[in-house]
Amino acid sequence: MNFLFGNLLDKAYWKEVLIPFFKRHWLIILSILTALSIAHTLWYFTYKQPFSELIDTFLKFKQNKNYNKNYSSWYQLGYLGATLIRSQSFLFSLIGSSILIAEFNYQFLFKNLFVDEGRKGKFFYFVVLIFFYFFIFIVLLSSFGVKSEPLGLHSFITNVWIGFSVIYSVIQYVSESHKRIRELAIQKTKVELSALKAQINPHFLFNVLNNLYGTAIVEESPKTAEGIQQLSSIMRHVVEGTKNERITADKEVQFLYDFIELNKMRIPKRENIKIKIDIDFDEQPTQIAPLLVIPYIENAFKFGISINQESFIDISFKIENQQLHFSCRNSIIKQVDKLEIGTSTGLENTRRRLILNYPQRHHLKISNDNNVFEVVLDVNLI
Repeated sequence: MNFLFGNLLDKAYWKEVLIPFFKRHWLIILSILTALSIAHTLWYFTYKQPFSELIDTFLKFKQNKNYNKNYSSWYQLGYLGATLIRSQSFLFSLIGSSILIAEFNYQFLFKNLFVDEGRKGKFFYFVVLIFFYFFIFIVLLSSFGVKSEPLGLHSFITNVWIGFSVIYSVIQYVSESHKRIRELAIQKTKVELSALKAQINPHFLFNVLNNLYGTAIVEESPKTAEGIQQLSSIMRHVVEGTKNERITADKEVQFLYDFIELNKMRIPKRENIKIKIDIDFDEQPTQIAPLLVIPYIENAFKFGISINQESFIDISFKIENQQLHFSCRNSIIKQVDKLEIGTSTGLENTRRRLILNYPQRHHLKISNDNNVFEVVLDVNLI
C-alpha cells in the first residue's frame, strides 16, 4: 500500500507512466466512465425519482395561478437544471457523451467528408449532420415521451451534442493543422542541417565526378562512366530535395531509376539473386515529396540480398492520374553474408513524413511474414 501511494506521489511516475497511459487510452477510459454515469442517471430517473413524476410536478406548477408566463422559459430552465443536478450524474453523462459523439463526428465524418472530399464532401457532411440532428431529436423525444416536451430536455441535449460536435471538430482540425505545419518546419530544418553537416561542397563534388566520368570515357570503361553519371545525378537530386518540399514527379522517377541501377551494379549476377523492377509514369504534370520511398528501397537492398542463399527484390513504382502506387517485396536474409546492416530509423521517419505531407491521403501497409518483407503504399498526390 505504501508502495502504491509512494508511486502516486512521485512526479516522475506520473510523467513517465500514468500520463502516457491516459493519453493512449483516454477514449476507452472516458467511454467506461460515461457508461457508468449514464447507468446511474437512468437508475435515478427510473427508480429513485421517476421522470414521469417530475413532468407531472412541472405541469401542475405551470397551472398554478402564481406561475408567470412572461418568465416561463426561465422557470423551465431553472426547474430542469435543479432536477438534473439532483441526480448527481447527469452532468457527467452529458459531458462524456458529448465528447464521445464529437470524437466520432471528427474522426469518421468531419475529416473524411468536410476536409478530404472538397465541396461535394462539405455538402454531404451538412446533409448527414442535419439528418443526425433530427434522428437524435426523435430518438430522445420518444425515449422521454411526448408528455415531456414542455421540459425541452430532448431539444437541449440534441443542441448540446450537435453544437459541441461541430465546435470540437473545428478546434481539433485547426490544432492538428498548426501542429503539422510546425512539425513540417522542424523536419525541413533538420534535413537542411543534416545536409549542411554532411556536404563538403556539392559543386566541388559534381566537378570531380564529371572529371571522373570524362576519364572513364577516355579509358573506354562505359560501365564505370554510367555509374559515375548516375551517382552524380543522385547527389544533385538529394541536394535539391533538401531545399524543396515538392519536386516534379519526372525528376523523382529518374532519381529512382538511377538509385536502383547504382545499387544493382554492386550485386553480382547469380542465379540465386532475382531482382525485378517496374517503374512507370504517365508523364502528367505532378509533384511529389522528394525521396519518399527511398528508405524502403534501400532497406530491400540492405537486407534482401544474399550471395549464397535464394533471395529476391520485387519493386513497383507507378504514378497514374496523380495517384502513386508503390510496392516493394524482398526476402529477409538473417545470415552473416548479407551485404549491409542498418536500422529502422529511416522507415519510421518515412512513416512520419507521410503523415505530415499527405494526411488522410495515403495508405501504408507493412508486413513481415515468412521471411518476406513487404511494403504497399498508395498516395493521392493531388
